[in-house]
Amino acid sequence: MRIFILFIVLFPISTMLASNSSIKIIPPQSKFDSSHNYFKTLLELILYETNANYPKKDIEFSKKMEQGRAFVALKKGKLDIHWAGTSLNREKQFLAIRIPLVKGLLGYRFFIIDENKKDIFNSVETLENLKQLKACQGTYWPDTKILENAKLKVVKNPVYEAMFLQVQKGRCDYFPRGVHEIVSEVKSRKDRYKELVMYEDMIVYYPFPMYFFVSKENKALANRIEQGLLKLIESKKFDEYIQNHEVTKHLFPIENWINKKTFVLENPFMNKDEKYFNSKFWIFK
Repeated sequence: MRIFILFIVLFPISTMLASNSSIKIIPPQSKFDSSHNYFKTLLELILYETNANYPKKDIEFSKKMEQGRAFVALKKGKLDIHWAGTSLNREKQFLAIRIPLVKGLLGYRFFIIDENKKDIFNSVETLENLKQLKACQGTYWPDTKILENAKLKVVKNPVYEAMFLQVQKGRCDYFPRGVHEIVSEVKSRKDRYKELVMYEDMIVYYPFPMYFFVSKENKALANRIEQGLLKLIESKKFDEYIQNHEVTKHLFPIENWINKKTFVLENPFMNKDEKYFNSKFWIFK
């Protein structure tokens, strides 16, 4: 009887320890999702930097899911952490580690277009001209509201991979992508979408940091992630990482692309308190 009672008492503890030995994140959204490695590897660096004060953790993949479902899974405890562009609503529902994961570059947008439409985009001189064209955007992405707030036309789709096909089929005219994402996205799909190219003579910019999010019940993980990111920033390892990772290294030197024609949009859907303005967190501030 004593052995049985001991088993009943210890079993939940051992189960809890086993379940907490890993951090669950989403897998790549498709075989072309090259930017996923940037965030996974950054998370691994953060865990390594904080190993002295926290338990060792391995990273485990969940089943594949799009952004809207990922946040539902995060709330239900089926994911431990997720990275995404921020919004007031997301920061109300989850703990946001409010340090931009690509130092603010997510808000700088080049376009994926059909190369046969280059002349159309070459003729765009004003935001009013751009409003005549249709953008592809994710149904659950905060970007969608930002573009709609600027009176731009938006064709919504919940499936990330489907938007490349929509551009090729002419269902929308352009797919705005972060300057750090677009090169690898076009390159990795060249065999499938031969007509798709990066249009880099124009930038749409809006303040739009990408953060790590955890559930409100997971304050220990939020603290660990914040501490790890701050250590990487203070040691300059974050700058080294962003300048050398395959997804982002093409952006440097920054001077090569920052002087292009730029349309600036307002983002009224994000928190801009004093923490937002910390210049250490941004490439441009």
